[in-house]
Amino acid sequence: MSTLLDVVVRDMRAQARDIVSIELAPAVAGTVLPSAEAGAHIDLHLPSGLVRQYSLTRPEARPATYTVAVGRDANSRGGSRWIHEQLRVGTRLRIGAPRNNFALDPAHRRVLLLAGGIGITPIYAMAQTCDAEARDWQLHACARSAARLPYQEELRALAGDRMTLHFDDVQGRPCDFRALLGRQRWDALYACGPAPMLAAVREAAAHWPAEAVRFELFQAPETPQATRRAFELVLARAETTTTVSQDESVLDALERLGIEHPCACREGICGSCEATLLEGQAEHCDMVLSPAERAANRRFMVCVSRCAGDRLVLDL
Repeated sequence: MSTLLDVVVRDMRAQARDIVSIELAPAVAGTVLPSAEAGAHIDLHLPSGLVRQYSLTRPEARPATYTVAVGRDANSRGGSRWIHEQLRVGTRLRIGAPRNNFALDPAHRRVLLLAGGIGITPIYAMAQTCDAEARDWQLHACARSAARLPYQEELRALAGDRMTLHFDDVQGRPCDFRALLGRQRWDALYACGPAPMLAAVREAAAHWPAEAVRFELFQAPETPQATRRAFELVLARAETTTTVSQDESVLDALERLGIEHPCACREGICGSCEATLLEGQAEHCDMVLSPAERAANRRFMVCVSRCAGDRLVLDL
């Protein structure tokens, strides 16, 4: 299992309507937090046993604290509701070290950043990095209203005329991503926001090269289950073989066998459950791997991905 870090909530403050920022400091004096690049997130382990992922808002080599922002989700399964209603300054928590499935590519020197609502959190960190590295960048931030977009003052100070704001209640409609992305004027775009926004961005940028469009998702899109079938799973290091039924995931099978393996989202969006694929053809169902990484067929997310054939061998 991955190492967990003990932290304490140092500060909490309202950033926007139904959005609170949380500053986390090491619980033990003298502890050094791991560095974090723009796009990284941490796993927040809540007292209930829930594990939730939140993007860090600052890219730092030796951070004294981490800061995340959490929106209150009307369909919360317990995570955001508990944070908004019960978390207090002084509370001790455990977190995972930063992981990054949404990193800025150094080769992308002209960058378009797109954010929707709470999706501004990793984008804010990216804007800081782009500015520090003198990249040519622009930020387009959307929200249903100005009251729902956090970090506006900080972004105005950082971005100036590089930033465009779109508020649905002012414009009277959602953002027109087709007009924005019709011509590829940047090396790449990085987008984070709610599912409907990202679906619109994906459609509007369908003519862009696949590697030039990067997304960070809040939750995985629904996928049809009709094609799921059973397959043989071999765990090379454990010298164990089992059958993964059509009704269970590889992660379910590991837990059935009593094998502990890191996991958090169980939706294929955080990357915490990654395993090395030794043999077999994966049916990648995650939202973490790039097209090139999928084609390489070496990385495998056990919570959602399956076998495209009859047998899969993992380095577990």
